[in-house]
Amino acid sequence: MDKTPRTIQSLARAFAILDCFDAVHPKLSLSEISKLVKLNVNTTRGLVNTLVHFQYLSRDEAENDYHLGLAFIPKANLVEDQYLFHVKNKIQPMLRVWANAFELSARLNMVEDGQLLTVFTEVPDNTRYLIMTRSRTPFPLHATASGKAYLASLPETVVDKYIKDTRLVAYTDKTITKDSVLKDEMQATRNRGYALEIGEINDGIGSIAIPIFDKRRECIGTISLSGANEEILENEPQAFATVRDFLDELNPLW
Repeated sequence: MDKTPRTIQSLARAFAILDCFDAVHPKLSLSEISKLVKLNVNTTRGLVNTLVHFQYLSRDEAENDYHLGLAFIPKANLVEDQYLFHVKNKIQPMLRVWANAFELSARLNMVEDGQLLTVFTEVPDNTRYLIMTRSRTPFPLHATASGKAYLASLPETVVDKYIKDTRLVAYTDKTITKDSVLKDEMQATRNRGYALEIGEINDGIGSIAIPIFDKRRECIGTISLSGANEEILENEPQAFATVRDFLDELNPLW
């Protein structure tokens, strides 16, 4: 028995027209759309005019071609917010798993307005000492693993501007305060896929941070593990591999 759902031809054709637009074809003429969807020009014109009316397409009068319309902007934001909600919910229970597996504090940090803020924190069940981060407190980008992971994901011109405009405060004697050293650290972070912080903001305390990328390869946050310096260095390879594998499995959400 055929279980294929019944579809509405006109709607299917309208969706086919919208699907013609992509990064390679951001703008198309009526005749180009007609050829791509294999419909005659008059039928295509009627469908295109309807999509323009409801702002799913927009017409450039000067160029006499079409591009995706303003109706997609609020809807795209809603979809991305929903995916972000799912990502957070997938990651939160894993923080406790990682905290106990490596006996380190585990955090999910998200990028908001160019800053990194802690969203969730989990600590190991069997520990006498807790390393916590104040929620909603921005990370110094040059002195923390998560800050460096985010900074390294940005275009070099943005990093250069950050270094030029920011006073690189020394929190300990291990904090990077030289422009050239920070640039080298950014390159090392990109090469290995994660950032390290060893006693740079608190003596004796370190962290490893793995960036979370969206479908545009923009860093939207980090997963970080924190503990004593020697514990970070001991767990560094396995912690990175474990979190990276989990994030790779999460990629289809995007």
